[in-house]
Amino acid sequence: MSVDAPAAPPPSSPSRRTAAPPWELILLALTVLSLALIPVEIHRAFGLPAHPLIIHIPVILVPLVGVAALALMARPAWIERHGLLVGGFAVAATAATILAVGAGEALRADRGGGRPDEVAAIDAHASAGETLRILVVLFTLALLGTLYARRRALAGPAMIGLRVLVAALAIAAVFFVIRTGHLGAKLTWGDRGPGGGGPPPGFRFGG
Repeated sequence: MSVDAPAAPPPSSPSRRTAAPPWELILLALTVLSLALIPVEIHRAFGLPAHPLIIHIPVILVPLVGVAALALMARPAWIERHGLLVGGFAVAATAATILAVGAGEALRADRGGGRPDEVAAIDAHASAGETLRILVVLFTLALLGTLYARRRALAGPAMIGLRVLVAALAIAAVFFVIRTGHLGAKLTWGDRGPGGGGPPPGFRFGG
């Protein structure tokens, strides 16, 4: 009578041997660390005021990331393939927005006062920028939280609520980046009387 040898345990799959790093939590940590940039006010870069240079980064990234996030929230199946990429760009957009707002505050301090209408326009632009900074931070946190919830297989009304929240914040962030840019463009290049549009009086490139 033969005795069968005990069956060998099935080989573990690569996914079980090596768990994927919690990239969502790493990106969340980077987002929180980026808040340390809030007090940073960069005055000049390459001999020019830093704000008009830095602002191009969030002006490009925020709408792109916002639209991509809307697509992910509409098609959750895409999250596994593209979620971390969008999340990484969202973190970059957050850091760039924070630096751009700080550079704007530095430019405002460098310019000093002005006519009452100019001061009011600067205040409106600065207020929109502050709102944009808050919205972008909240959007990135909500997006990364949703990616992590998807990783943890969260489903049902809770997941739907997170997707709706991300979509709403994405729309708000895109709206405010457009509004902030529009107010800034009017402030710099808006109509200034009979001569039409152009840079503000005394505006100099460099120097």
